Amino acid sequence: MYPIINKIFGIIVSFILVVSVVSCDITIDTTQEVIETPSQDEYPSDMEPPEGDNSKKNDPEENDPEDNNSEDDTNTDVEANFDIEKWSGLWADDSSSDIVGDNNDFFHELNSFGNVVKVVFNNDKATVQSSNNSVVSHITGAYVTIDLRAVSNVEIIAVGVTNDGGLKVYSDNKYKLTLSGVDITSQRGPAINSQSKKRVYIHLTDGTTNRLTDCTTYSEDSYTIPGAVDEDRKGSLFAEGNIILSGYGALVVAGKYKHAIVTDGCYYQRPGVTVAITESAKNGIHVKGDSDDNTGIVIKGGAITASVGSTAGKGIKCDMDIVVDSGKFDIRTSGNATYDSEDKDTSSASCLKSDTDIHINGGSLSLNSSGTGGKGISCDGNLEVMGGDINIATTGGQYRYSNSLTSSPKGIRVDGNITINGGDINISVTGASEGSEGLESKMTLTFNGGETIINAYDDAINAAKAIVLNDGKVYARATNNDGIDSNGTMIINGGLMIGIGSREPEGGIDVDNSTSLVINGGTVIGIGGTMMGKPSTSSKQYSVVYGGATATQGSNIAVLNASNNTLLAFELPQAMSNSTLCFSTPEISNGVTYTISSGGTIAGYNDFWQGWYDGGAWSGGTTLTTFTPTSTVTTIGNSGSGPGGGGDWPGGGGGWPGRP
Repeated sequence: MYPIINKIFGIIVSFILVVSVVSCDITIDTTQEVIETPSQDEYPSDMEPPEGDNSKKNDPEENDPEDNNSEDDTNTDVEANFDIEKWSGLWADDSSSDIVGDNNDFFHELNSFGNVVKVVFNNDKATVQSSNNSVVSHITGAYVTIDLRAVSNVEIIAVGVTNDGGLKVYSDNKYKLTLSGVDITSQRGPAINSQSKKRVYIHLTDGTTNRLTDCTTYSEDSYTIPGAVDEDRKGSLFAEGNIILSGYGALVVAGKYKHAIVTDGCYYQRPGVTVAITESAKNGIHVKGDSDDNTGIVIKGGAITASVGSTAGKGIKCDMDIVVDSGKFDIRTSGNATYDSEDKDTSSASCLKSDTDIHINGGSLSLNSSGTGGKGISCDGNLEVMGGDINIATTGGQYRYSNSLTSSPKGIRVDGNITINGGDINISVTGASEGSEGLESKMTLTFNGGETIINAYDDAINAAKAIVLNDGKVYARATNNDGIDSNGTMIINGGLMIGIGSREPEGGIDVDNSTSLVINGGTVIGIGGTMMGKPSTSSKQYSVVYGGATATQGSNIAVLNASNNTLLAFELPQAMSNSTLCFSTPEISNGVTYTISSGGTIAGYNDFWQGWYDGGAWSGGTTLTTFTPTSTVTTIGNSGSGPGGGGDWPGGGGGWPGRP
């Protein structure tokens, strides 16, 4: 009986439903997918959907989290945004050099990122679409948090504009972040915040400009995963892990809170990338480094522009090594030095700063520092230059915290050794203050090649232990001290060395004593008020020290043999009045008479470099003196030697006491 009653009841209910549908004129599409609201069980065990949070995650039964390449019907196609204000400064022009290598740590192309998440910023709102339902997003206004902890092989593509938003990412795996034309200004913290200790491949869509700006004061993030405590947030673009930059777009960053770009991992930049730091409250690019991979900063190419005006701010700073293989750099700092109470020492601005070593293998570097105590390159370890075009200018004066704590401007300051194997280096240090030196090594300075030109107020070149010239060309001129000064030894085996010092007691070439300067080869020219230590008699090449020389600025001076052939010719950059001229060339021999002439002209020379003529025929001029070497070192005129120092200050090596 009950089955019959149930059947009759079912027929009645069906009749009522049909009548209702017909009377309301509604058409039901029975093929439409029903999307259920996520339940509490659909979130990872350590994540509960917060009240009022707009969180999205599709039914895990319809997309197995283990299937990282599964896709739903969400449209994740992204059209690049080219309406962002285009970067008007220096752009990379070496995209043709961007060749994919074989290390998947540095080339996103060698990895698979089949799961795509699209983030679109639209003023005070943002939307997120994902091809994988295991991706969790939290959206508050235009502040977006993407949680990738349950999925791998993800590419996030960001596009759009917001003046009050940001992008934060959690991930247990490396991921790719493509910036396809974004302009993000955050009023809470970083514009982009990668809370992942894994590497992030940041790719700039070709031709796009991408702008990131943070705020001067950070507040609480819109969302933080449960259990997270004291998350780092140190800059406009912040990453806990390594940053790998690629693509032929521009990344323009303003850091109002602290640094502009900062990572607790390494920073690797490929050719074609354009990076511009327009503002920084501390350092432009600040890198801790990856100790596991022993990698700090590696610049393979591209372009970096940085303008940093903060006190003691650095353009590029790394706790580990900096390696520059190629690229274009225009880095300017204008902040003054200060006293660091934590280190109990002075701290100054610098364009390029490493706590360990710096290796420059190529590239074009323009480094300018205008604040007190500013440095072009500052290195606590060793500096090696293999190539490249390096132009450095500092214009600030000395910073003085106390009589014993000062910071003077330097073109290049290195605590360890400096080795120059190639490249072109041009340094100008014009700040008229004690210690304003061009190239300084606290250890040994070695030249094996390249061309180095330095003009400085204090010592143009100074080394604490030794200076060695094996090859290359070196020109060093000081307007108030020694041209080239070694507080230890100086050995010249080849190449060309020109040292121009100021008034007596400063010299063009200065060593502490006559056993410390050894000339075994090359061409040497030294002009100054005096010469503290003459060349050693143990030298293998003959040299001459001529005291009391007088000639006008811009005039030529030459050393001629008996046939009037030119052994050495040089155009004077400054007048000589009772000055000391030291020179040495391989052509000088024992027992042969030579003439020193000034005021003549030279023609048919092979090369002209910083006043030095290579070859050529001498004509005219006035004879200053003649000499006939009978020993390794020949002294003529009233050459004097005495204590070196700076102006009226005693001591060798350019020597003001307490000089930084």
